[in-house]
Amino acid sequence: MNERGSDAPDARTAPGVRWARGLNERLLGGIVLLTLVLIVLGAWFYLTPEDYLQTPELQPALRVTRVGEIPVGGSRVVTWGPRTILVVRHTEKEYAAVGGLSPIDGCILRWDAPSLRVVSPCSFVVYDLDGSVVRGNTMVPLQRYSVFVRHGDLYVTGT
Repeated sequence: MNERGSDAPDARTAPGVRWARGLNERLLGGIVLLTLVLIVLGAWFYLTPEDYLQTPELQPALRVTRVGEIPVGGSRVVTWGPRTILVVRHTEKEYAAVGGLSPIDGCILRWDAPSLRVVSPCSFVVYDLDGSVVRGNTMVPLQRYSVFVRHGDLYVTGT
């Protein structure tokens, strides 16, 4: 006997008849799908390097490196969200940070230690460590960032 009280085969179990999903089955399927999506999303956030998750809107400062890893006269280009920053160590205890992309053509800037200048290798514009234009066909200065050292780590903050 089936639920209706007859010996006739139920439509759900009859051979050749397709079973229709009800509300409960759809809800259960949605819950299972949502659980799988959340597991994959959690695994992605866990496995993604934290450098890609650092954004200026959420963090007041970016950790660049340990103090001793940039030699005197050396530089390092770092990204902070959509920003590219050129960090320069020009003396034993003095650091400077300016925008790392040329405002003219978007080329990555380079530090020229002998002349103490920042140079665009694409448009040949020369900047000083304050971001001011020294020579070139633009008057647009580079964005300046504040640099500080805390517990042996070098940090850059937006201005």
